[in-house]
Amino acid sequence: MPQATSYSLGDRPSVRGARESLDNTLRRTAVESTPMFAMLSRGPKAKAMLSEWMVDDLSEVNFPGVADGTPLAFDGDFVDKTTERCRFGNRIQQVQRTFSVSPQAEAVDVAGPSGLYATSKARALIELKRDIEALICSDSEMSASAVSGGVRSGDKLGALGAWTDPSNTTANGVYGSSLQQGYRAVSGSRFDLTSAGSMTEANLRGLLQAIFEQHGSASSYKLVGGPSVLNQVADMTRTSVASDNPSFQLTQNVGDGVLKLQVQEYISDWGRVYLIPTLLNGRTSGGALNTASRNRAYIIPSDNHVSVRFLEDIRTIDLEDIDGAGKRGMVRTMLTLTPTSAGKPLGSIV
Repeated sequence: MPQATSYSLGDRPSVRGARESLDNTLRRTAVESTPMFAMLSRGPKAKAMLSEWMVDDLSEVNFPGVADGTPLAFDGDFVDKTTERCRFGNRIQQVQRTFSVSPQAEAVDVAGPSGLYATSKARALIELKRDIEALICSDSEMSASAVSGGVRSGDKLGALGAWTDPSNTTANGVYGSSLQQGYRAVSGSRFDLTSAGSMTEANLRGLLQAIFEQHGSASSYKLVGGPSVLNQVADMTRTSVASDNPSFQLTQNVGDGVLKLQVQEYISDWGRVYLIPTLLNGRTSGGALNTASRNRAYIIPSDNHVSVRFLEDIRTIDLEDIDGAGKRGMVRTMLTLTPTSAGKPLGSIV
C-alpha cells in the first residue's frame, strides 16, 4: 500500500512540510592569527602623512699616535660630527573594509549569530586586522599618492620586505638616497630559501652573525616565519641518516610516553631567537598562501626597533539608512611602520 517516506516528504519541503535541520552556529575556517601586528610596539601617534625620524652612525675606530704639543689646523683638523645623520620616513596608509545589509536581510531570522549587521561588522574587523598584518609583512614599497588614468591612488607605506632588502635602491622608496642606503639591512642578513631549496644551521647562524656584525648586540630576536621556514629550523635538531656527515642529534627523555620535537627557541652565539609561525608573510593584495609566503620570515629584535604608528586608530563607522537600501558601515585605520634603526638590526628569509 502507499507509504509516506522521507524522500516523498523531502522532494518539495515547502509543500510536504518536512522541516530543515540547520545548526545555529557559524564557524570560520580562514586564518585569523596576526602575530606580527600583535608583537610590534605602538609608537607615538603620527601627526602627518609622512612620519619621519633620524638615525646616526659612528665613524670607524681611529687611534694614531699623536705627538704632544702638535698644533691643529683650525679649519682642517676639526671634524663635523653630524655628517652621518640621516633622515628616514614612511608614509601613512589607509586600510579599510566596508559592509552593508538590506532592511529585509536584517529583519529575517537566520542561522548563526543573531543580527547580520553586527556579524558583518565583526567579520570586517577581523578582515581589517588580517589586511594590516599582510601589509606590514609584504614587499610593499613606500609611495606617495598619485593620479594615473584619472584615478588617484592612496599613499602606501614601506613594508618589512622593503626595509629588510639589502639591495633596495628604489627611487623615492624607503632607501631612496645614497645616504639612506648606508643604513640598509646588511649583506648576508637575507637568506634566499626559495633559490637554495633548503636552509642549514650554518646558513641561519651566518645570517644572525651578519646582523650582529653591524648591530653589535647579541640580543634576542623574534623570527616570524612561514611553515617552510619553521620546518627548516626544526630539521636542524634531527640527524639525517642519508647525510654523509650527520652532526646534529635530538636527545629526548620519553619516559612519559611523549616525544616533544617542537622547536620554540633557537639559541645561538649571536642571540636567542624565538620562533613564531604565521601564514600572512609575503602576501600580495588579493594573493593566497603560496611557496613565496611559506618561505618568508622576518627576524626582528625583541626591543623596540620596529613599531607601528597610527594617524587614526582602528575604528568603526556606522552610516544611517538614507536611501532605503539598508544600513552601511566601515572599519578603518591609518597607520605606518617605523623601523627606527632602519634596516641594520633586521634580517629576512625569502
